[in-house]
Amino acid sequence: MWTAALPCSAIRAWPRASLRPRSRERSSGDASMKALVYVGDAKVRQLEVAAPNPGSGEVMVRVLQAGVCGTDMCVVRDERPKAEAPMTLGHEFVGLREDTGERVIVNPLLACGRCRACNEGRAHLCERRQVIGVHRSGGFAEAVAVPEGNLVPAGHATIAQAAMADPIATALHAYRLAAQAIGGGPVAILGAGSIGLSLLFVLKRFGVRDITVTDLSAERRAFADAGGADRTAVAIEGSFDVIFDSVGAVATRRDAALKIRAGGVAVLVGLHSADLAFPAGPLIGGERTVKGSFGYTPDEFREAVSMLPDLDTRWVHTVPFAEAEQMFTRLLEGRLPSGQVKLQMRMSA
Repeated sequence: MWTAALPCSAIRAWPRASLRPRSRERSSGDASMKALVYVGDAKVRQLEVAAPNPGSGEVMVRVLQAGVCGTDMCVVRDERPKAEAPMTLGHEFVGLREDTGERVIVNPLLACGRCRACNEGRAHLCERRQVIGVHRSGGFAEAVAVPEGNLVPAGHATIAQAAMADPIATALHAYRLAAQAIGGGPVAILGAGSIGLSLLFVLKRFGVRDITVTDLSAERRAFADAGGADRTAVAIEGSFDVIFDSVGAVATRRDAALKIRAGGVAVLVGLHSADLAFPAGPLIGGERTVKGSFGYTPDEFREAVSMLPDLDTRWVHTVPFAEAEQMFTRLLEGRLPSGQVKLQMRMSA
């Protein structure tokens, strides 16, 4: 989930994790590797760091490619989610298992397996959840130690497609929260960033019709047109059965809540602001429902991986790891390469 130019100072979706990372503090002798590290003071640096030594139940993954997410930007700005510097970022990545050579995608959400949410099959809402790349070393490195249960075979997905598993899974989960309210009427997606375009991909995959996508950028609207949107616009007009807000700004949340029809559903996915600036009266009088959406279940992540070979990645821009520090600096300044929505760094050939 990301929009690089937007601040995330009010994000409250991430609890303080209490699970102890195991491999982060270990090293394999004198072995070292390159990594892009958050060093504090709103800075990242490409550094030589100790290579991980997998703990019990963990596997070494040699990273091939990793996507940059808005969460990474928020960490670097010392906003929420909080990460302890120094920290190797990156939670959207694909790599090779060192023990078998198999190409795998990493589910970055770690759960305790014992709390009420975990026991109810909602591990993404674990009371002590951690995220690889936020609470323990992540994929902006040559290698990562990952719990074996968090690895999913990449199958026939390309490298760029495989590094999109997290956004697609996020979109799939949001769709599932509103699926029962989608009954052939109009649906809107606010924002054509990586989550908005991922939502469009998922909705089309499930046969949803009459989809409007809004974005201020003409280039992003063009990507939505190419992705099968029935119409695109700068701003939302009319009423809709379901609206997905992938931006998370105060204005888009207001639009999502107030422009659903009576009995409709708004799903808030974007994490730009914690503020809600809409009156309760229309929600009550029209029995409108506003839902928050966070992450995905392990089953949804695996299902998202199965969809990846059909994903059009023309809006993904890839840079070599040697340019990663410079690229990150540009993103922090809000300078996204023209015509691109998602940035990924190529860690290995």
